[in-house]
Amino acid sequence: MASSLRENYNSEYVRQSNLLTGKPQVVEVWVEDEYDVPFWNDLLNRHDGIEFRFTPYRSHRLNKGKGDILKYAAQLGPHLIACVDSDYDYLLPDSSEAGRELRDNPYILHTITYAIENWNCHPATLERICVNATLSDPDFDFVAFYRAYSEAIYPLLLWSLMFRKEKMAGTLAFSDFKAAVDIPVSLTKDNWQQAVARVRRSVNARVKAFGDEYPRLKAKMPSLESAVAAKGVARDNCFLFINGHVLEDIITQRLLAPLCRRTVRRHIEKIFSSRGSMNEKTHRKAHYDNITRRSLSVLLASNFEYKAYSRLYDQVLRPKVERMIGLLTAGGNRPGQGRQPNQSRH
Repeated sequence: MASSLRENYNSEYVRQSNLLTGKPQVVEVWVEDEYDVPFWNDLLNRHDGIEFRFTPYRSHRLNKGKGDILKYAAQLGPHLIACVDSDYDYLLPDSSEAGRELRDNPYILHTITYAIENWNCHPATLERICVNATLSDPDFDFVAFYRAYSEAIYPLLLWSLMFRKEKMAGTLAFSDFKAAVDIPVSLTKDNWQQAVARVRRSVNARVKAFGDEYPRLKAKMPSLESAVAAKGVARDNCFLFINGHVLEDIITQRLLAPLCRRTVRRHIEKIFSSRGSMNEKTHRKAHYDNITRRSLSVLLASNFEYKAYSRLYDQVLRPKVERMIGLLTAGGNRPGQGRQPNQSRH
């Protein structure tokens, strides 16, 4: 969509197009990327009476489109809404124009968590992911691991938020944060506690260095911690608020992939140690291989079971979705579209 067309494309334009096509109930939804469609479709299409049409919003450079979407936020309205990742903007709404837009614009939904991937990797859902990938029960305590890992990385998340709040984001670069919280070994039920202890030592070293170098910011930390706690951040759930791609990489590469490989190997060993002819065992193995070829990335992308386990979903995200549905059903606060381009922002 060319810039000139984007500038003239708004909720009222969609409404009039809907009338011409005989589908007045259609609401167009701008999402950042085509991979985001399943997540938002799952949340929005649970509601009758509205037909949602999802439009991945990519530029010609193939960048994900949150920044572009927010440039045109004034054009949103009851027939054109946006759904984006929160990043840190939910936790720090006054620290950027994006944060204020996500807070104030009623026609923008956001993930609350850093990104969709944080929801997709919810610990209470990963046992089912492994069962679906291997047809066997995994031998790993996902909830205990996540709790310990979150507690280990929590202090560094606070410093990352502090630097963002103080317009010092470059002080803790993305690569440095990732290096500090990464787990460089394949996780098992026997070694994950040692792996988390290593992460804790790495984080604590960086946190001490930051505290020594920036005592003024260290003194502000209790206030920031209270503010984000009110938004749902806790020591045992901060995995929801770190960079989603970092979390997904760690969970898939260090935990799920090796765990599933071990589980598959054990299952195949059981097949060949069972009674029966070699021909029968080979046939069973081929059948097992065929039905366990689904990739973890595909299974995670369609993993929406977090809703059954998350207080944050029940208390924050679900009510926001329901308010959006109510607004769309009522036709919006203003007929036709959201804020006019010449209106000042909140």
